[in-house]
Amino acid sequence: GTRFEGTTPPAGGDEGGNEGGNEGGNEGGNEGGQDPVTPPSGDATVAKLVMNTLGLANAANVDGKEIKVDDNITLVFKKAASATAPAYYDASNGIRMYQNGATLDVTAASGKTITSIKFTFDYKQWYIAPDSGSLSAEGDVRTWTGSANAVKFTSTGTDKNHRAYVKEIEVTYY
Repeated sequence: GTRFEGTTPPAGGDEGGNEGGNEGGNEGGNEGGQDPVTPPSGDATVAKLVMNTLGLANAANVDGKEIKVDDNITLVFKKAASATAPAYYDASNGIRMYQNGATLDVTAASGKTITSIKFTFDYKQWYIAPDSGSLSAEGDVRTWTGSANAVKFTSTGTDKNHRAYVKEIEVTYY
């Protein structure tokens, strides 16, 4: 075969294009009314984490820290565009995502696919939106459905009455 000496493909660069294309494709696919991808029965794993079992001190800052749900699922809460870092509070038994753009990344290990994420919120603070898939109506329990290796949730509220207080999270994956 032909061998090219001294040429290296440019690093990066394609990521933005791929992300944009994937987001567009996911939105289009979901709008098209496709059935959610279901793994063969018996293959799915459900991993649940109750935040008050983490042993965090009241008002503990969790910004950017990896929180393991199980060996395959990791949560990372971030301050991102918000003015306040995410923190655990005893009063709400949960981790608070503050208004104006705090984020939560739910990531599966390589080769794993998340199909459902069930949130239990406290104090009627359930204002988040996902970067793919769909999220059930606002309420104390909201469920994301889709098919992704990772999902980013962003707080959508713009004042102190519109945050997200994540008390429990249950992730189904295969």
